[in-house]
Amino acid sequence: MSVQVPQQADSSLGRARASARLAWDALSQHGLPPSPRNYELLHTFFSGENPPLTERLAPCFAPGGTLTEEQASAFYDTCIAGTSTEASVLEGAGRLAEAAGALAERVAGSRKALAGYGETLSHWSGRLVARPTADELMTALVALISETEAAQSRNRLLEDQLSASADHITALHRDLVEARRAAATDALTGLANRKAFDHFLREAVTRTRADSGSTFSLILLDIDHFKGLNDRHGHRFGDQVLRLVGRLLSEKTTDRDLAARYGGEEFAIVLGEAGIGAGVALAQEICGRLRAQRLVKRGTGDVVGQVTISAGVAQCRPGEAARDVIERADRALYEAKRTGHDRVCPTPKAAVA
Repeated sequence: MSVQVPQQADSSLGRARASARLAWDALSQHGLPPSPRNYELLHTFFSGENPPLTERLAPCFAPGGTLTEEQASAFYDTCIAGTSTEASVLEGAGRLAEAAGALAERVAGSRKALAGYGETLSHWSGRLVARPTADELMTALVALISETEAAQSRNRLLEDQLSASADHITALHRDLVEARRAAATDALTGLANRKAFDHFLREAVTRTRADSGSTFSLILLDIDHFKGLNDRHGHRFGDQVLRLVGRLLSEKTTDRDLAARYGGEEFAIVLGEAGIGAGVALAQEICGRLRAQRLVKRGTGDVVGQVTISAGVAQCRPGEAARDVIERADRALYEAKRTGHDRVCPTPKAAVA
C-alpha cells in the first residue's frame, strides 16, 4: 500500500476526515486490529502533526512496505505515548512552580503587613513613653487594638491560604510523581521502558567507575519464536505473553535491580551488585519458570502450551561503557538463540574481569 500524507484540504475538518479515512484504510490493508492505539497511531501519521512519527512510519507505506502489530505498538510507545508522558511531566512541573510562586507571594505580602504592624507599635510605644494625657492614652489604645485585630485577621487569612496552598502543592507533587513514573514505564508490561533502562544502566556503569569494588550483571532476554506466536494465535495472545514475562521479571528483581522491556519481545535486567554467576542463575530461573507455564488463551480457553525464552548474560568490567556491556550481553543472547533457544549463555570467562 502506497499512500501520501494529505497536505491540502479545504478546512481543518476536511483534513481530519481525510486522515480518518486513510487511517481506517491502512488498518484494513495491513491487517491490524482496529484498536484505539492503532487508530490513533495511523490518524496521527496521516495528519502529519508528528514529524518524528511521520519519518519513522513512512517506510512502512512505501511500495512493498509492511506494518505489523509489533511495529505499530513500538511506534506508538516511542512517538506518541512517550511524548505525551514527557509533556505531562513538563506540565506538572510548571503547575508546581506556579503554585510555589503564588505561595511565595503570599508569604512576602504577610511579611510586608507584619512590618507595617511593627512600625505602628514602635510609633505608639514612643508616644506612650512621653507621659501622654488620658485622651492621648485612649487614642493610642484604640489604634493599637485596631491594628492588632487587623494583624490577627491577616494572620488567620494567611493560615487558611497556607493550608490550602500546602494541600494544592501536595496534590501537584503527587501528580508530578505519577507523571514521571508513567514516563519511565512500559504501558503494556508495567516494567521500566527503554528510556528508564538507558538511564539506570548509565548510572550503574558510573558507579563501577567510581568504585572498583562495585559491579553488576546485565541480562538480555528474548522470547523464542515470538513472531510465530503472534501469527498463529494473534496479537492479543502475544500481549498476554509479554505481560506474563513482565510479571516474572518483576517478581524476581529487587529495589537495587531494574527490569525493563528493552524493545518488542526483548527484555533486560540490570542486576545490582551481582557477578555473572548470579546473573546466570537468575536467568536460568526465569527461563525455567516460563517453560513450566502452560498458557491458555484468554477469552477462548484454548491451551497454547509451552512458551520459552533465551538469555545472554554479561558482567560489567571496570571502565567499560554501557554500550560495551550491552554488546557483550547481546552476543551471548545471539549464541543462546543460535545453539537451540530456551537456554542461557554467559559471555566467555575471558571477557569478565
